[in-house]
Amino acid sequence: MRRIHFIFVGLLPLQILFLYIVKRNPLWVEKFYSNGFYPFLFNIYKSFLNKVSFSIGDILYLLILIYLGVCFFKIISRRLKFKHIVINILSSISILIIAFYCGWGLNYFRIPLNKRIGYKINYSEKEIENTLNILIKNSNQLHKSLTNCDSLAVNIPYNKTKIASLIENEFNFDLEKYNVKPYLKNSIFSTSLSYMGYAGYLNPFTLETQINTKIPKLNYIFTAAHEMAHQLGVASESEANFIAFYTCINNLDPFIRFTGYVFALNYCYGELIKINPTKANKAIKSLSFGIKENFRELSRFWKLYRNPIEPILKKGFDSYLKLNGQTQGIKSYDEMTGLVIAYLQKRF
Repeated sequence: MRRIHFIFVGLLPLQILFLYIVKRNPLWVEKFYSNGFYPFLFNIYKSFLNKVSFSIGDILYLLILIYLGVCFFKIISRRLKFKHIVINILSSISILIIAFYCGWGLNYFRIPLNKRIGYKINYSEKEIENTLNILIKNSNQLHKSLTNCDSLAVNIPYNKTKIASLIENEFNFDLEKYNVKPYLKNSIFSTSLSYMGYAGYLNPFTLETQINTKIPKLNYIFTAAHEMAHQLGVASESEANFIAFYTCINNLDPFIRFTGYVFALNYCYGELIKINPTKANKAIKSLSFGIKENFRELSRFWKLYRNPIEPILKKGFDSYLKLNGQTQGIKSYDEMTGLVIAYLQKRF
């Protein structure tokens, strides 16, 4: 066993060199990994894991936490020598790096989506203002048809099992060809995710989507579509957001379409207010009061779970994203705006 640990520790410099080379060759990643090895691996995993109703990924993380707890106990009880502790830590890091990047993580280094589909993502103040107005108009129209009352929030009549089915059955990002069909699973640790501030995540080791079942239904819809976008082999958070928007607004169900529009308008409003607060606030005045109530519902939910640990976890996730090439960290979610503007300019 000790020899295996030394082998994995010895592999660390080679892994660092490999990642250094791969980051500088996105064409290789695109051709051989994202459109070659990854779809093959995903479909193998899915053929087994989709038959299991609960999340294997959640169980895996639980086992890792238990293992870390046992290691910590051995350390404080001095049952492990310092040299062995260092070797075990480094070998564990080596194993995780191999499993992460081979299983899913190399998708961070593929050619950006906007280049693959020929979208210009730089935009002017006028373009984002026009886009925000389009999103508000479509959101208001859907809101009116779903509630027939400006002051009422949209109440989605389906349970989350039905919502998952609606999204899975019509998930279709036809701007690009993919050889995988995403699927959904709910997290068995939804309460913990709520306190951590997460609506869901993709497990990079089992390639399952874990969705927080505690979150409001609007949040659940967009999160489910976002995490399924990651299953396509799309690692970028902004690109996953755009794919979630696209597949939602092209869904036959009006509640799913409504969700896509209101989440996109929220992101566009956030970007315009950084550029021109006066124009942003003027535009948002035309948004139906009921939609604002939907946003307040989301805000109230997350306030219930605020705690001192959440910002620390968010900071860690921010660092993780930056380490994998998303220079804006958590703020990279907002970068979907350029893709939304480019798409709507072609559509309207």
